[in-house]
Amino acid sequence: MRKKFINIKYKKIFITLLIIIATAVGISIANLIIEPKGYYSPSYEKTDISSILDKDILSEDDYKELFYQTGLGKIAIDEILDKGAGKEEVLKFQELFFKKQNLSCDWIGIITKQESIVNEEGQPMYGFKLAPYKNGYVLVTKATHSLGWRHGHAGIVTDAENHETLEAVILGSNTALQNINKWRVYPSFIMLKLKDTSQETLDEIAQFAKEHLHDIPYGLTVGLTSKKNPSPDKIKSTQCAHVAWYPFMQFGYDTDSDGSWLVTPKDIANSQLFEIVQVYGINPEKIWP
Repeated sequence: MRKKFINIKYKKIFITLLIIIATAVGISIANLIIEPKGYYSPSYEKTDISSILDKDILSEDDYKELFYQTGLGKIAIDEILDKGAGKEEVLKFQELFFKKQNLSCDWIGIITKQESIVNEEGQPMYGFKLAPYKNGYVLVTKATHSLGWRHGHAGIVTDAENHETLEAVILGSNTALQNINKWRVYPSFIMLKLKDTSQETLDEIAQFAKEHLHDIPYGLTVGLTSKKNPSPDKIKSTQCAHVAWYPFMQFGYDTDSDGSWLVTPKDIANSQLFEIVQVYGINPEKIWP
């Protein structure tokens, strides 16, 4: 009888170990499958855009061609060309947009991995230039994934003059002010601006985010175990996409494109309320399908 009991005990242990191993293998396979999808390198030809940049007035087709060649949206192109060395600056964006990058994927949390652009020694490096940015601009990357789910990361520019963003970086830490240049290490990047909105309004949204969402605990289940849109004095937790969504919602702009309980970086990237300022490592034709 005792021998039978021992055999049953070992069988349970064996089955438990098999489940743990199978789960670990499944997660590893899922990560391996999803990792290549975090960076897009143009498969089409790099063209000479100098003649377009020499024009006094650009057509919609011109802006589209420049977007595919540089990753810069209309608002960024116009702002850069208004500067003295505009043409040369745009050409630098094109050069980096087509440059092949070395990538590394590393653990940044218990269940989360992140891709980074690295140099020949495997050290993280800046891989691209940032388009001109202002307060209230939203940043999104596909670079992070957990357990085979590419959820990405998001943040909001709160003080452009000081290169400051507000972000919920990772589970276990409170929201914090970051330096925007960290985004230049990500192999995928999207910069967004609310359409048809004054900079004064964007300044107010950025200030609201800084006042009400700074130093807030990270919460994965915001919208499920707590309200998605509580009053500012009732905010108990947040997460990266929520940080980039909540301030806009308080000003009447619901930038969660699917409207579910959980707002994700993908939902924000696909919001029709935003216009693209810049993409890098992203397919211009399919931003985040």
